Amino acid sequence: MFVRHEESGPEGGPSVPPRRDDPAGLTAVQRELLWCLRRLAMVRPLGSARDAHVHALLQRRFGEQGMGLEHLLRCLIVGLARRAVRPVRLHLPCHGAVAEDEQRLLLALDESRRPARLAAVLAPMAGSRGGELAPLLAGIAALLPAD
Repeated sequence: MFVRHEESGPEGGPSVPPRRDDPAGLTAVQRELLWCLRRLAMVRPLGSARDAHVHALLQRRFGEQGMGLEHLLRCLIVGLARRAVRPVRLHLPCHGAVAEDEQRLLLALDESRRPARLAAVLAPMAGSRGGELAPLLAGIAALLPAD
């Protein structure tokens, strides 16, 4: 239940890696995770296959942790789609702006250790079932480098 959100159109091809000049003020890790989530949401049927570009980026950036991150990100995309109460809007991978739903996902990752807060952050997308994604988000957060 993901839709692509493209007000100003793509800024490059689908395999373009995350931009280094980030107008949204995201950290490098946030930019890379957002790029991966956007790419994974494009796989059809959702969650059915590995995206080679996502796999390569996560392996190069996070080493051994990359495979775990890849798996958990795929599970997050499928889990969110199954719990969504409305279409979840994501930009194309190379788009410079951050959609409101993408901001919610990044905030949810920051709130992953506080399940009650996490459920409130995801409620606009997943209703009362947003808190069910807490273990996935906590797993992702645990594999990321400390800021």
